Amino acid sequence: MQPTRRQFLQATAGTAAVSLPSSSSYEAADYDDASTEDARPSGLVTGKPKPLKYTELEGFLSAEQVRWHHDSHYGGALAKFTALDAEVTGNHRARIAKANSVVLHELYFDSMTPKQGGTPNKAVRAALEPRFGSVERWREDFRAAALASRGWATLAWHPVNARLYNMATDAHDDGPLWFGVPLVVLDMYEHSYYIDFQNRKADYVDGFLDRIDWDEVERRVRTS
Repeated sequence: MQPTRRQFLQATAGTAAVSLPSSSSYEAADYDDASTEDARPSGLVTGKPKPLKYTELEGFLSAEQVRWHHDSHYGGALAKFTALDAEVTGNHRARIAKANSVVLHELYFDSMTPKQGGTPNKAVRAALEPRFGSVERWREDFRAAALASRGWATLAWHPVNARLYNMATDAHDDGPLWFGVPLVVLDMYEHSYYIDFQNRKADYVDGFLDRIDWDEVERRVRTS
């Protein structure tokens, strides 16, 4: 039986929950303070790219790959969204696609850690195992979703039926799980891996699965 969010939170009661401050609590000066980087809100709020927690992921993604992806693709999506959002009406599909691209990129970059070989903590494992049978079976299914996708692979928790879903989508505005809370997000567009992996898509997916920041995954459940 899939655990409910209440049960998940009870399982993680020993860890203090993280609450994100509202956008109004941020001053412009905060955006240049390195000490506040991890707490900075989305670029949808600030109008500026959310900074990375790392410059490279040694043995997985090079500094060139990370920088180019973050600055050109994520930064470019944010710039286009900002321009489109200056108009209250019109550009419905384009604006939503760019907004989704911004959010998905931020979730993707924050999903990873420089540390290799991390495993889900007890609470996250307790959420994955009833649904997928084991963490390994979840990993296999997520990998399959990623390899089937030309856009994004996502593990999401749905608050309506309290179930987890691995999703494959091919565009920023295609295939959302409404009300779904994204827990793990993997960018499968070629720009996310081509410098380092060329056409070795499976190697890229395997590398990502070995760099998931499971503490961040737990935080997303607890603050959803």
